[in-house]
Amino acid sequence: MASRRTRAKRSERRFTIEGVRRAQPDIRKLSKALLAVVLAEQQREAEAAEERNTG
Repeated sequence: MASRRTRAKRSERRFTIEGVRRAQPDIRKLSKALLAVVLAEQQREAEAAEERNTG
């Protein structure tokens, strides 16, 4: 049988993140995303309330 090599321990990797400034945020895209989140939350709440009332 061939012996398996053990991997050498790697040093910790360090990640850096740099922000990028843009001229203007896309307000229409942000408002559509926010509206979708609110509608999904309301739908979940309505389904949970219906389940409580029928169950």
